[in-house]
Amino acid sequence: MPERRDFLIGLSALLAMEEESSASDTIYIPAAQSEKDRPLLLDFMEEYAFAMIVTSKGGLRITNVPTILSRDKDGWGSLWWHIAKSNPQNNAIDGNEEALVVFHGPHSYISPNWYNTKSAVPTWNFAVVHATGKPKRIDSDEAFAAGLKRLVDTNEGHYGGGEKWVYDKLPESYLKGMRQGIVGYEMQIQSVEGKFKLGRERNQADREGILKGLAESKKERNILDLTRDYYSRLKA
Repeated sequence: MPERRDFLIGLSALLAMEEESSASDTIYIPAAQSEKDRPLLLDFMEEYAFAMIVTSKGGLRITNVPTILSRDKDGWGSLWWHIAKSNPQNNAIDGNEEALVVFHGPHSYISPNWYNTKSAVPTWNFAVVHATGKPKRIDSDEAFAAGLKRLVDTNEGHYGGGEKWVYDKLPESYLKGMRQGIVGYEMQIQSVEGKFKLGRERNQADREGILKGLAESKKERNILDLTRDYYSRLKA
């Protein structure tokens, strides 16, 4: 009987591991860190829209780009982006090959000192969403121009501040010339994986400790700090 019990326990553990791993194809996600809330994942992709486009055809390549999400009622919707015409990754995107788009949110070191639980070790918390599909090149110049205008309008409205810069104020001849140096893509999203490693599995006291610790911890440099420091090196 003990052998049978041990076998059943081992089998249950194995099935749990298989179920956990099969839930994500491109990233390891323990059950406690898996996020499947569709509106939350879509909002995340819109908020952290600067993403990594990952392809493997002809060798592993990654390009970092701003993206635009178009939602639909039934599926996950589609993503739009563009890359330089001279980028070799264009050879890997033909409408038949899968690509992975990685959206990475904030992240931070988590100290055991912040927990109410005493038996704990340090960790790193983060949130990330992976979207998979087969991107296709946008051949219509009219559709490509509309996508670029939407990209500019979206980000000017969110980040531009002050007087909004208007895309259409530039001459069409100039804009068309610029478009000739870049390639646009659209990808219907076939699957989405969300990993939110934010301490959800910890008790309430530990979660409150995480929030307090993060509020008081040393902050990383933001893009302003990084850019200012980088410019100071150029002056030397």
